[in-house]
Amino acid sequence: MTTFLYILSSILLLYIIQIVLFTKGISRLSNYCSEKNESKFENKKQLSILIPFKNEKNNLNQLVRSLKLQSLPFSMFEVIFINDNSNDNSESILKELIKNIPNFKLINSKQQSKKGAINEGIKSSKANLIVTTDADCIHQETWLEEILTYYLQYKPKMIVAPVLMTGKTFFQKLQSLDFLSLTASTAGACGIKHPIMCNGANLIYEKKVFEEFNDALNNKELSGDDIFLLHNVKKKYPNEIHYLKSKEVIVYTEAETSISSFFNQRIRWASKSKSYKDFDTILSALIILGTNLLIVILSFLSIFYPVYIKCLFAIWGLKTLADLLFLIISGSYFKQKKIFYLIPILSILYPFYVSYIAFISFFTKNIKWKTK
Repeated sequence: MTTFLYILSSILLLYIIQIVLFTKGISRLSNYCSEKNESKFENKKQLSILIPFKNEKNNLNQLVRSLKLQSLPFSMFEVIFINDNSNDNSESILKELIKNIPNFKLINSKQQSKKGAINEGIKSSKANLIVTTDADCIHQETWLEEILTYYLQYKPKMIVAPVLMTGKTFFQKLQSLDFLSLTASTAGACGIKHPIMCNGANLIYEKKVFEEFNDALNNKELSGDDIFLLHNVKKKYPNEIHYLKSKEVIVYTEAETSISSFFNQRIRWASKSKSYKDFDTILSALIILGTNLLIVILSFLSIFYPVYIKCLFAIWGLKTLADLLFLIISGSYFKQKKIFYLIPILSILYPFYVSYIAFISFFTKNIKWKTK
């Protein structure tokens, strides 16, 4: 019993230390807000926006609309839509939407994967700076202008930018809160100069840096184009990855509407972890998984051995308190206060579904990017 309590205390301590470091990392990041002055830009193609898509007919209209409203002049960026073998009418819809926009173009990927589509897009790109996003995202008018201004000021090799989930239903709001913790952890890790995550829905990097790697995206794994590229860049340029903490560059994506699609999404995200080689990412994942597995194990032990109930509530309570403070600090900046009331509910559900996803993803081999 004493040895078990020592293990519990050690894992929980590591978790709290990690949360404290992430919180410190967020506080280190300066809020960025550029001065709006078009004369500061050279009048040439500066950005290539890559958008792989597969069966996105319901999202293309709002996507194109948000890109057409960008404050950055059209002469300074191009948008490349890469069709990854869609079997609905996404291609014909998109052709109609962009037919009169000269800097928007559509190409068809010859490869059967999102990573293949990204590689095709980079080959077709004309600008030095690549911006990736997803077809189910909405972008603010100042999105590209703010990104370009930041890049020209600091010239990092890679820029990690925030993504938030939206949704109206109770289930979608729970996902939004869960995703907020990932966004905050991403920012916090970057803030302490140990980046562990990024999101391909809002990721920026130099084209020439991408081309330095023979397999920048780790094409053996279907998922994880963003994470594997981050790890490659981090290994070669550890101090050249910046987090752009700006409300004007936040990209929004809608949360999943069904439980099955949610689990498919999270299993897909988790499946790539078996191929991670970055120490910071592996350690962070093990600490988070270990802490949540302990709560699950203690929950079942408490049913048969009431002596463990106190341990369960102590560990769950301290973890929840740490998460609460972390989410309040980060969520306030991202204006997510309206969903804070869900923190107690998520704290109960989180250990069980994270443990389940970790277990399933470890044995799942046939992962698909899009199935519909």
